[in-house]
Amino acid sequence: MERIKVGKIVSAVGIKGEVKIYPYTDYPERFEELDSVYAGDEILEIEKVRYQKNMVIVKFKSVPDRNGAEKLKD
Repeated sequence: MERIKVGKIVSAVGIKGEVKIYPYTDYPERFEELDSVYAGDEILEIEKVRYQKNMVIVKFKSVPDRNGAEKLKD
């Protein structure tokens, strides 16, 4: 299966496991249409998506806290 890069995780946000993603697309709402994404070889299910300026804030189901979110950076 071909993978398409839709963004880069640049940092953790808050303490609830959210990450800030720099989108590689002109259509950042794409994240709302996705059920999951790859982070390296790991598949992460998307729980919630919101926006902050030109960034996408995503909460993954399997990432419960900031420590887990920090591990996904880059």
